[in-house]
Parts: sequence; structure tokens; C-alpha cells
Amino acid sequence: MTLTKSKTLTACGALAATLALPACGGSSSSTVSASAYVKSICQSVGPFEKDVQARSNALNLSSVTSPAQGKQALQGFLGAIASDTNQAVDKLKAAGTPNVSNGKQISTAIVGAFTQLHTALSNAVTSADALPTDSAQSFRTAAVNLGTTVRNSMNGIGSSLSGLKSPALETAAKKEPACQTLNGG
Repeated sequence: MTLTKSKTLTACGALAATLALPACGGSSSSTVSASAYVKSICQSVGPFEKDVQARSNALNLSSVTSPAQGKQALQGFLGAIASDTNQAVDKLKAAGTPNVSNGKQISTAIVGAFTQLHTALSNAVTSADALPTDSAQSFRTAAVNLGTTVRNSMNGIGSSLSGLKSPALETAAKKEPACQTLNGG
């Protein structure tokens, strides 16, 4: 069970870092400077990343005494992270579009990635609702499969951003204190 929690946290943290550092994006129609944009993005992604970390640390599946209790813990964890992701999407949209080459493409891709993450997590919540509780083994198998599905979804979303680069945004991110606290930053 701890393995599932660890994989989910790793995927969320890696996605947050991937999103914030190489590209940094939003989708509002307003155009903003690279530094203002990066500050907004890092101030949006930073709390999201910290919330995922805190929620993961609070999820102690090793103390679960029944499949029903494990199911409830996973439902709460995934539901909370899905909600956190939705809030991050709203903040990313409000960040505007960076006044850099490919700024609109970058901001659209970042908002799209977090939107896909929200969808993947919402689907995971639905899947968690269907976890079997008739036996510890069937629960464990289904929970591990759910964790694998979530991780694969997140990895796919993160890798879709790997080609987005902006030297101006990368330079601004190196100078922005809010970006220095991000995983990998």
C-alpha cells in the first residue's frame, strides 16, 4: 500500500516540477511579462506541490486495518488532490499569457496538462469508489492497479510538455524566489 502512495506522490511532484520549470504556463487572454508570468505560475504550482506532499505524508496506508478503511483513505486522498488540481487550473488560467516566443502555445499546454491531470485524478476517484473490500488481497491488487493507472496517466501528461522551452521563462524562473522552492528547482 505504501508503494501506491509513493508512486502517486512521485508522479504528482514530478508533474508539478515539470510544469513549473521548463515552460511555466497559463491561458488568460492578457499578455504579461515573463517575470510576472513565472511568478504567478510558481505561486500556483508551489502550493499545489506542497499540498500533494502533505496529503501524501498524511496518507498512512500501513496503519490500515481493513480493505474498507483503505478504500476510504484512498478516496479521500485522491478526491482532495483532484480538488487541489482544479484550484491550480484556475490559478494557471489567471496567470495570463507570457509575452515570449510561443507564449500562447506554452500557456495553453500548461493549462491543458493540469486539466488532463484533474481529469485523470477525477477518474481515479471514480475507480477508487469501485475498489473491492471483500478481501485484503483483492483490495490490494485493485489498489496497486489503480496506482499504476494514475502514475501512467501522469507520466504521459508530463512527457507531453517536454518539448516546450522558453529561454526567457527559464531565466525568469531562476530569478524568481517562488520558483526556488519547487521540487527540482
